Amino acid sequence: MAVVSAVLLIFLGNAGAAPAEIPQYGGTLTYLDMTPTLNAITWDSADWQWKHGYDTGLVMEHLFMGDLQKGPRGKKLTLFHNNAWIPENLMTGELVERYEVKKKPMQIILHLRKGVMWQEKPGVMKARELVASDVVYAINRIKNSRKAIPLYLDFVGKMETPDKYTVIINMTEWCADWHYRIGWGYYDGIQAPEQEKAPGGPNKWQNLCGTGPFMLTDYKEGHSHVYTKNPNYWGTEIIGGKPYKLPFVDKVVMQIIKDEATQIASLRTGKLDLVMTMNWKYVDGLKKSNPDLRWSRHIATGNYTVALRMDRKPFDDVRVRRALNLAINKKEIIDNFYGGNAELHTYPFPPTFKDVYIPLEKLPPSVQELYTYNPEKAKKLLAEAGYPNGFSFKAQVSNASQEGLDIASLVVAYLAKIGVKMELVPMDYVSHLTMMIRKTHSEGYFFSNDHGGPYSAIRKNFLTGQTWNPHMMSDPYVDKKWNEIVQNPNLTEKQAAEEIKKLTVYILEKVPCIILPTSYRYTAWWPWVKNYYGELRVGAHRSAPIIARIWIDQELKKKMGY
Repeated sequence: MAVVSAVLLIFLGNAGAAPAEIPQYGGTLTYLDMTPTLNAITWDSADWQWKHGYDTGLVMEHLFMGDLQKGPRGKKLTLFHNNAWIPENLMTGELVERYEVKKKPMQIILHLRKGVMWQEKPGVMKARELVASDVVYAINRIKNSRKAIPLYLDFVGKMETPDKYTVIINMTEWCADWHYRIGWGYYDGIQAPEQEKAPGGPNKWQNLCGTGPFMLTDYKEGHSHVYTKNPNYWGTEIIGGKPYKLPFVDKVVMQIIKDEATQIASLRTGKLDLVMTMNWKYVDGLKKSNPDLRWSRHIATGNYTVALRMDRKPFDDVRVRRALNLAINKKEIIDNFYGGNAELHTYPFPPTFKDVYIPLEKLPPSVQELYTYNPEKAKKLLAEAGYPNGFSFKAQVSNASQEGLDIASLVVAYLAKIGVKMELVPMDYVSHLTMMIRKTHSEGYFFSNDHGGPYSAIRKNFLTGQTWNPHMMSDPYVDKKWNEIVQNPNLTEKQAAEEIKKLTVYILEKVPCIILPTSYRYTAWWPWVKNYYGELRVGAHRSAPIIARIWIDQELKKKMGY
């Protein structure tokens, strides 16, 4: 009976790197998360929305999370900047105390923490202990949702609960990234059965409840989420050898600010304690006007691309797709638009995915060419494909990001030089997203898709029928090869990485989109924000455990005049 990963011990905190200060309780943390311009999309995990970890993550907990002891506050094995990639060696339990993964029989055995209490929510539920049947309910609910992403939970078979604190998941097939799909991924918040049955239903913000460090007590669309401390939270942080009950702050205000200038003004004047992501162009000015700010830099969550529908003319011809890439001067965009604060090649993986990332110079010449500027060859390819005079097409674009709108306009200008007219169709974010989900978008679709993880990036972008595949790529070889990699229990991590690299080259040679550079972003926080080390996420778009460990030095804030 093979055991892949035997025991995962309880996570208590950053025992190895205690700051000198004694933690303080109380106060309010006001901050912008990684999606500061967007409203909450849903409060119900069964809606399968990618932003769930930000909107509900302070309330709903996951089975697993990134081990903060392994990050910059501890062993420094990672920065915890990736949006949805936590290798198993960097993972720890949140609601899970320890676990086993067996090959024969194929099982995941989860041993839950004891004494974890659901929050009391008047009209929704009374406080009670989290038990194994709650986890089974939560997984089944998203698995059986009509909005479920194809393939995502197909590996989950019969689930058993031999006692109150044990869940046995029988796998119908091996799944190499099981921990992403049920443990710390986009849709993995453990939702209470009572939320579904509450008056108004599960997608009413007032009904949101969980086991997490905070409770959602107010929500104003276009303005803020307000969370208050859960006094019965189970979590503990060890600092200086002493355990402290979490969370430290009494209230968290996660603001929604669409205008970048307003975001920066709010930080500059101390109205914001922490901004998790910021455009590079504001950094130098803030360093001059507010030299006390602390800084961290990270690669953007994902790069902008123009998905080209491979199931429709003219983009069913790879020569056309290649031509449009050669028409874009990507190095000029890096130099002139991003001021050098961008990477040329991060698609489909950023350099931080060291096991599967292939540097540009090591890619085949046919792929390297996609990153060069050659408008004359672009025109030649269009002529060979039957479009000597170019053509016109539409592309939807979200108006949620000014940067995205500006980049899209640059693409329009570059394409015009080779006789191709791309007509942008600006839309609000939810409408833009819905068109992709329903596959009603035009031949072009301008969007930013996060990098995910090595397995998920291939699946969601390129497998047939996937929700996040606006390219409409449907390649039997890609589908077959990906399944072989994910479902093979005998592949080592290194072997799987090599297979993913080969598949990546194959996909890039198919040219599913116009690939664009990826910018660097910045995180800024004031000195009174304590026990924060620049981490961004310890789950898919989920920063909640990081936020729960922050405290505010209120005297320092007053002393600094804020």
